[in-house]
Amino acid sequence: MQSKNQVLEVYLFINPFEQASYQDEKNVLAFAENQTKKNKIHFMPFLNFNTLSQYMSAHHIPEKDLDKRNALYSQMYDACLAYAAATMQGKKKARNFLLALQKGLFEEQKIYSQDLVVEKAREAKLDVPMFLEDKASDYARTVFLADQKVATEMHISSTTSCVIYNEALFDFGVLIEESVTAELLTRLCADKAMITEHLASKEKPALRVLN
Repeated sequence: MQSKNQVLEVYLFINPFEQASYQDEKNVLAFAENQTKKNKIHFMPFLNFNTLSQYMSAHHIPEKDLDKRNALYSQMYDACLAYAAATMQGKKKARNFLLALQKGLFEEQKIYSQDLVVEKAREAKLDVPMFLEDKASDYARTVFLADQKVATEMHISSTTSCVIYNEALFDFGVLIEESVTAELLTRLCADKAMITEHLASKEKPALRVLN
């Protein structure tokens, strides 16, 4: 996962429909902006039966309501494809699109729709005709499936989860399964003793090593 030239790499596994993911994305970007070392940020939508069930449970949506489950999965999957399509025009534009889409959902209280997707694609200054063509392509689905494979390889089981690699301090990945704050990332990337202490603490199970 890690390049020799890459000092710090962050993988954030998100659900586009989760407000916690929206906040964690902003926290990760705030952290990255304040770093003097090179860093590489990956936002990776993660969607499967378990993450959908977790979302439905957290939002008190009856899990046995198949119509609601299927409709919700369809919308989330569509949002994942939209993000995959946006990445074809650059990761920065894709992140801007994702944040704009989530702002529309959480702050502007808009309903997810294709009109909203197009509106936010324009806000992110995407080439909209190209974006829509890419969103409907097999390649967008391939990108989505590749993200799911990475999540499986990193033992991700829920969103939001974050994996960091910092070759300057440790030769393993650290998986964070709690709120991802800029402060926490800064501490983890600056203090090896803090990582060792955190990993050894039975009271802090939300941090673990990926070999």
